[in-house]
Amino acid sequence: MHIRNVTVENVKSFREKHRFDLTPGVNFFVGDNNSGKSTVLESILFIFEGPSASKWTPEKFYCADATGPTRVEVDIADNVDALVAQEKFKVLKDFVFDDAGQRVLRLERSSEPRTVAQGGKEKKVDVKAVCFWHPERQQFENVTGIDAKVKAIFDFEAVWADAQLGDHIDFANTKTLGRLLDSSFQRFVQTERWKALATAHERAFALDEEDSFLSETKTLAAGIKALVDEQYGHADFRFDFGLPDAAVFMKQGRLHVDDGAGETPIDGKGTGMQRAIALGIIQLYARSAALIDEDNPTPLILMLDEPETWLHPSAQLKLGEALSKIGEREQVFIITHSPYLIRKFNPQRHLLTVMAGQGPRRRINHSTTFGLFGIGEPTWGEINYRAFEVCSNDFHNELYGHVQRHIEAKKSDGKFASEKEVDAFLQAEGLAQVKTWSRTSSLSYPTTLPVYVRNAIHHPENTLNTAVTSEELNESTKSLVAVVEKINALP
Repeated sequence: MHIRNVTVENVKSFREKHRFDLTPGVNFFVGDNNSGKSTVLESILFIFEGPSASKWTPEKFYCADATGPTRVEVDIADNVDALVAQEKFKVLKDFVFDDAGQRVLRLERSSEPRTVAQGGKEKKVDVKAVCFWHPERQQFENVTGIDAKVKAIFDFEAVWADAQLGDHIDFANTKTLGRLLDSSFQRFVQTERWKALATAHERAFALDEEDSFLSETKTLAAGIKALVDEQYGHADFRFDFGLPDAAVFMKQGRLHVDDGAGETPIDGKGTGMQRAIALGIIQLYARSAALIDEDNPTPLILMLDEPETWLHPSAQLKLGEALSKIGEREQVFIITHSPYLIRKFNPQRHLLTVMAGQGPRRRINHSTTFGLFGIGEPTWGEINYRAFEVCSNDFHNELYGHVQRHIEAKKSDGKFASEKEVDAFLQAEGLAQVKTWSRTSSLSYPTTLPVYVRNAIHHPENTLNTAVTSEELNESTKSLVAVVEKINALP
């Protein structure tokens, strides 16, 4: 079960409606600073957790001067029938519907106060109420009691770039570290040491042991009995203290660190150390049995905001591999400026959302088209182009070479594709000869822009031609990408 898409309307810098499609695996968000990447993740949390006195307040979360309400809509897809089969979510059974071949639940949270006719009654809803789309009545409705329960549909673990990471090194069994500890605890309860602890606990809390704790509670129980018998009628009482489960032990747990300056709790260390530990836990989780724990059916959704901070490139590569592994079973959201994290891009399970600009000039592009050259992982040049809209000479060479190999594959003489043949092929694809290349002082000829740029890259010693501008490199790269994509689409 995963979040299939999120639609934001009048949230922070987003005016009107913007829809973001998502994948069950790893979702990368890259682009300009202040382009709204974090806002997308905040909007997802907003719809499930709702506003509070400190989170997602009108002055911080609502779009200033918007003409309509602030609104977020989310589709949950796949395995939703198993969700509504659970006792606490069975009230949502009638809200599941088919959409584009998937079973879907649709949620909405809106700042607009309104009255909804449901169940023969009128009900007032506002931003504190999460509403579900009813497929038959064709309206969003707020189910009684659902506002508290909706928080438990997913286990969200969000690590923000400016957060105190000690708060996220959490022992709760819904979190990554807690799941690791719980997995270890389940193995521990099979050991002789645990059995000895259970025996000792039984003696310590036995009712008939003279010096046990429960013997001390007999006096308290007798006092309660005397008052109840006098005022309400006869009743007997006794206290019982069972052996604590893993969750109780975890609440008492703390992680301590000694980095040479003395041992202290993790929340007393610097941000760099905290982040390194938090990301280390995430990577360990990717390798652990906890990732396939069928006893915890609530899906974990991991949200990481610029996790590359303070990590050198090799560490970023390892983190990217771990997140890719987690993405095989959990939904992951990553806001990043690092090409190293998306080195393992998998078009079957990953999605890249590129965001550039702000307000009406904002551009949002989704991409699953990494791997233009059919060699598995995307090249550095392609990563930088797809993710960060950075054009490079290397990527231009890769594109040009791919076109050459396509031409050569169709030749019967086994010879290389000449510059003239590449230029003719590009003209046939609709590119005009807009440049003139001077090979010598007495030899010049017209070319398409990609051929001109390629020659300029390969022959920097030639001073007879004007230098390629960044605009020309961008235009040429874009045209070659379109040609290569067309080639790849051929049967």
